[in-house]
Amino acid sequence: MPRAILPLLILIPVISWADPLDTTIHGVPVQFSYTELIFPESWRISPINGRGESLGSEEINRSKHIIDKALRKYPSSILKTNLNAVYVLKSIKFYDVGYGGTNSTGDVYVTNNGTAMGYTDIYVEQTFHHEFSSILIRNYPQLLDTAAWSKINISGFDYNDPENGVGAIRKNESSQELDTALCAKGFLTQYALSGLENDINTVAQNLFTPSPGFWTIVDSFPRISEKTKKLIQFYNMIDPAFTETFFRDQAK
Repeated sequence: MPRAILPLLILIPVISWADPLDTTIHGVPVQFSYTELIFPESWRISPINGRGESLGSEEINRSKHIIDKALRKYPSSILKTNLNAVYVLKSIKFYDVGYGGTNSTGDVYVTNNGTAMGYTDIYVEQTFHHEFSSILIRNYPQLLDTAAWSKINISGFDYNDPENGVGAIRKNESSQELDTALCAKGFLTQYALSGLENDINTVAQNLFTPSPGFWTIVDSFPRISEKTKKLIQFYNMIDPAFTETFFRDQAK
């Protein structure tokens, strides 16, 4: 259930409320029903061929709880300025590849096909933070020095997926499990190797919803520590509420 992003869009998708179970959480519209209009036209035609599937009714209440928990971690001003809507669907497919999540100009798309299929609370919430971090990076590019980020990596490393994650998904090289062998080289997971943005996203998702052992890794591997500090600085410049103490408290 990898996550990936699509090419940035100029136009914001049109919201079409087709189901009475769709709702608003912390001022953000949250939609569980799939209609073609949730994707811009450029996503629905070849070669992207975007398709989705409405969330199963049995997963709606759990999804509401997860998105509520995720949104609570951001000041309302950040949500109001940067997030138009959240779409939680059973499945999303682009380029004939299943996606765990994606994002557009101001919208986050997340999949949830049930805990039995691996879509645990932590996975779904991490997906939200992963995708929302892409929106924030685009909206505040002056606050994160991506060249300096890349210099933290081992010498001679080049991110290995020209499709920015899609290729990694196709090749089944998109694990989001924390990998200490990779951490020594500056990468939390296999998927982080696929692109600079995916690398940043992976740290972001663990800042807001840390996988077990994340902070032990931060404290044990200098390259991961340096990346984590840079990303905390990025968030702190967006809003001073985002401190290292705030993020460490998310593990409690």
